[in-house]
Amino acid sequence: MSHLRAKCLFLVLAFSALFSGAHIAAADSAVAGADVQVAQSLGDRELTVVARRVTSIPGPLRVDLIAHRGTAAGPLRVQLVPTGVSTDEYQPAPGVPTATALVVLGEKPGPYGATLDVDRPGPTDLTISDGVHTARIPLVLVGQAMSPPERVAYLGLAATGLLLVVSLVVATRVRRGIWIAVPVTATVTALAIAITAAVLSTSAPPPPEPGPQRDPTVDNAANPYRLDRPAVTDYSRPSAMLIAERPDVDSGRTTDIDFSLIDTATGLPADDLVIHDSALIHLLVVAPDGRLSHLHPIRVAPGRYSVQLSPEVAGRYAVSAEFVRRGGGVQTVRLPGGLTSRGGKPTAPAPFEGPGMRMLDGQHVHVSAVGLRAGRPTTLSVTIGADPVLQPWLGMLGHLVIAGPIPRDVPAGELGTAVQDSAVWAHAHSMGGHGGTDMPGMDHRTGHVPTQDDAMPPMVGAPPLNGDSPPDETVAAFGPDVPFTFTFPKPGRYLAWIQAQRDYRVLTIPVRLDIS
Repeated sequence: MSHLRAKCLFLVLAFSALFSGAHIAAADSAVAGADVQVAQSLGDRELTVVARRVTSIPGPLRVDLIAHRGTAAGPLRVQLVPTGVSTDEYQPAPGVPTATALVVLGEKPGPYGATLDVDRPGPTDLTISDGVHTARIPLVLVGQAMSPPERVAYLGLAATGLLLVVSLVVATRVRRGIWIAVPVTATVTALAIAITAAVLSTSAPPPPEPGPQRDPTVDNAANPYRLDRPAVTDYSRPSAMLIAERPDVDSGRTTDIDFSLIDTATGLPADDLVIHDSALIHLLVVAPDGRLSHLHPIRVAPGRYSVQLSPEVAGRYAVSAEFVRRGGGVQTVRLPGGLTSRGGKPTAPAPFEGPGMRMLDGQHVHVSAVGLRAGRPTTLSVTIGADPVLQPWLGMLGHLVIAGPIPRDVPAGELGTAVQDSAVWAHAHSMGGHGGTDMPGMDHRTGHVPTQDDAMPPMVGAPPLNGDSPPDETVAAFGPDVPFTFTFPKPGRYLAWIQAQRDYRVLTIPVRLDIS
């Protein structure tokens, strides 16, 4: 009898230790998702939309609208509009807003927010409207699902607990060893199954995530372990074409430019973009005088985007779009022919200077370049002011846009044409600040800060990268050095634009580089 009691005590201790273990509890806990950050050029407003992490569904979703300096004050309507169809019946039906809030932007730049109620998982559009323009940001609201091994582990634990009670009762009432051995053996078997399932749950590969790897639905967002029918093994997409519905604009007038993304294989609208570097599309526009506009068109319909442009100079505008399709890598496409502005007068080219000291927005700015030779890494660095007060923009400390080689004798007003026809058009990111605090998670080899965009699509409710979210634009503690590394493939003259954010203002520093 003492031997049997020892076995029962061992089972009690093993059951207690397994049930209180952090691994299983953590796997089933309501793990908060990472924040989603996406830049939006909404009319004449430059905003960064931050959808804060969701810890449970149903539950609250905090949305912050970060206004950059120069953004007009006024009210914006924010709504959640479910777009996915489910096997369950939800009310209201997809396409009808389920939550609405009013965010009033003030005169001072910075964050303005509201809280929306999330009532279901699945694909959802976060819409932001100023009364004229409506941006539709696709999100995937992910539920907290338990993997099959975890389910088996918990069922095994429950069976172990029940059989343990039965074993204790039998041990105290029955004296024949065979009847005592039956429940004890069953208890040990259930405990072994639970332990095996718990171990497998920590090593089993995660399922394809709805959004980045497979088309999201309400069902697979509520439970990513749910198998789709038919099973999909290739989630990549072909390239897409960028088409401007109105390639000619009038100088001196504010115009909404509408773009379409077309799948090159099917000719259908490409509506499977995922957020990449805090934007759905990075639109780079170089004016005839060489001024750069880094814009982020709003999604107005499936595969359709719109951005407001105010061309001041007549001539040809170079246009490039950078985006990521579901399951694929970064795609950079140029708008064939660019945009043409008519009716204005050409002006002098923008003041492109070589490395050295200059003044910009009341700040001393110093640009240095080391290793200006083709085929070798070039270190390009800019120091803005003297204090580490720069803010991350688009998840990065700084951005570098490079175009070239271009002719050395480009006529005034034709820099846009030279850039549109150049062989190289690149977009690089900063390596991190030497003089200030480094950004958490920054890779100093590539200069990239891990964000929600790199691991998954705009998902709210999924586990965050490294257990936390990177800082948003409300944190001003970086710099003042903003270094880059880039390898120029060909010699010649290049135009470069360095961008960094300070005091909610994005500074653009034009630089001329001659590569030997």
